[in-house]
Amino acid sequence: MPTSPNTRVERGRRAILDALNQSFPATRQELSRRTGLAPSTVAGIVRGLLAEGLVHEHAATERAGRGRPSSPLSPHRPPGYLVGIDFGHTHVSAALASTAQQVVAEDRVPVDVDGSAGHALDRAGALVAGLLDRSKVPAGSVLRTVAGIPGPINQATGRIQSATILAGWAGVRPREELTARLGGEVTIANDAELAALAEHTHGAARGVSDLIYVKASHGIGAGLILAGRRYTGAYGASGEIGHTLVQEGGAQCRCGQRGCLESVVSIGEVWRQLIAAGLPLPEQPDELSLDALVGDPVVARIVADAGRRLGRVLSDLCNALDPAMLVIGGELATGGEPLLEGIRESLRRFAQPAISDRVHVRSSALGARAALVGALALAATEAII
Repeated sequence: MPTSPNTRVERGRRAILDALNQSFPATRQELSRRTGLAPSTVAGIVRGLLAEGLVHEHAATERAGRGRPSSPLSPHRPPGYLVGIDFGHTHVSAALASTAQQVVAEDRVPVDVDGSAGHALDRAGALVAGLLDRSKVPAGSVLRTVAGIPGPINQATGRIQSATILAGWAGVRPREELTARLGGEVTIANDAELAALAEHTHGAARGVSDLIYVKASHGIGAGLILAGRRYTGAYGASGEIGHTLVQEGGAQCRCGQRGCLESVVSIGEVWRQLIAAGLPLPEQPDELSLDALVGDPVVARIVADAGRRLGRVLSDLCNALDPAMLVIGGELATGGEPLLEGIRESLRRFAQPAISDRVHVRSSALGARAALVGALALAATEAII
């Protein structure tokens, strides 16, 4: 079905506002280059945004070629606050920020998110209420809340796509549930997608238009930025690589299948292998930080092997999407260079040479806060649309 003119204009508006949120001030010419929109299209959309007061135009400071001076543009920052929430499998974190994404307060609590949606949502509501109270910010001042969920979100229905990935969330509508607890405007997104947005706007992949972010934690998920925009897929299930079959008849996965990627590559599985190797480790994988351990050759070998297994699946994804960069995040990314080199080894072996020779593999610059930073970045854009 052809895309309607109104839909194309709305997408163009969002693309321009996204680009301005990522880096400003920016001229119309710069926005055209960043978004891929024709200069005439950018000019028309900018006229509308200026009329609505959604962007500011500054005095021209440089001349573009032989034409008139080019006037830089900046997004309008309305007064108020943003809230970002990150539901991990074993924690909930939240941040309160200004509309310029300056964090005012932030907190994190351990929660069995998978086991009970109601309990996790209650803890998130209490966490946000505590941040508002501590900062003396009235709830009515929050313009937008964005929450990241570690599972696929059906964008049409707002429901969790797979009951096997988040068993305790079957049939739950997270947006409605959070709205009931927090009030105001709430958006729900996949956590890896938000982390990809964060690395694209503030982290290791700034200025990179095509990238794959991989969250390697208790689960394995990917977030995609394609042609400079967050890609969610037709039904909100893009990037669900954690349940790719990699080992026929392998270990039982929480999704009910055997041999899924996350059943052989996850921070929990690496922790179990290190325990089996006789290394003195914390009682829970949540407390494990590999960066202080990879100097041990046994640890380095186990981490590199996890990287090779992960890289095998990422090779197929790279062959399909041809990204410029892979950004590896989550607790497993604390494995540093041994993990990254394991991934690169698989890319060299299984990806097309034209891809493996050019794709950059980097650790996340934002670490455990990536999804939270991405939630605030998306909230900032949505608060001014």
